[in-house]
Amino acid sequence: MSKGFTLIEIIIAIAIIAALAGISAVSLGTTNRQEALHMEVGKVLSLLEQARAQTVSGKGGNAYGVHFEEDRAVLFSGSVYSASNSANIPQVLHKAVSISAITLVGGGSDVVFKKLTGETAQNGTVRLSVRNNANASSTITIAPTGIAYSN
Repeated sequence: MSKGFTLIEIIIAIAIIAALAGISAVSLGTTNRQEALHMEVGKVLSLLEQARAQTVSGKGGNAYGVHFEEDRAVLFSGSVYSASNSANIPQVLHKAVSISAITLVGGGSDVVFKKLTGETAQNGTVRLSVRNNANASSTITIAPTGIAYSN
């Protein structure tokens, strides 16, 4: 009787290791995309809070707002978004995350806060989703008071 491994035993061991590695990679990829979604929701909430705070504090005597696009949110100064304004502060989303739905009162994709009160007439929701997985999403709600929170 010879000692050692046969070629079939080695192939089976390699196949088992490859299957385990594949399962781990898929699981890790899903976890990373979920974490990216969570982080981007936090960044967008922070941008909304910053715009509201700057409006209420009267920074520059302007109102501030946030403009939403599929791959970014932009803090802007003034009551109307202008893409060419060099003072805009863009928050580009992670490549695995997109803004999949914008449902604001009056339509559109801008939330502008009112001076002194921080309220907004463009209350509603903005949904961020993991690309290619509509089930992995988080909704940001912007109340008429201007306070924003996520589910």
